[in-house]
Amino acid sequence: MKKTRILALPAVAAASLLALTGCFQLPPVGGGNNPGTSTDPGTAGEDVAGTSWTGQMEGFAELSFTLNPDGTVDISEWNGGSGFDSPRDTWSGDSSDLTIVITQLQDPNSEDPAFDVTFNGTAQDGTMDLKGDAPDGEWTLSATQD
Repeated sequence: MKKTRILALPAVAAASLLALTGCFQLPPVGGGNNPGTSTDPGTAGEDVAGTSWTGQMEGFAELSFTLNPDGTVDISEWNGGSGFDSPRDTWSGDSSDLTIVITQLQDPNSEDPAFDVTFNGTAQDGTMDLKGDAPDGEWTLSATQD
């Protein structure tokens, strides 16, 4: 009987240690302090993949476009005419921090070479407001969601 009691004591101690070790792996009550996430309302952006927009690059062009799920931009209408699809026209981010790159832009009244513009801004509540640097200064891309 003594031998059984002596073997039972380490077994109970090992089981208790295992149970307590599992408790140390649980996150603290209340979610803890994870700097990678935010609990502030309104800080997380909405996904804009697959959304369509109509708007203008102020002083340059009116356009309709779609932000494709694969990260490309399809321009379906440009200044009232047909659109074009360049695989170099891309977008990234979400509604709170959006970047759109429109490539091969050229002023029809100029002999200057084509250029690209990277627009940055937001697309919240159905309204897009982006700004980007072009060779002749800052451009604005404003659009509303279709």
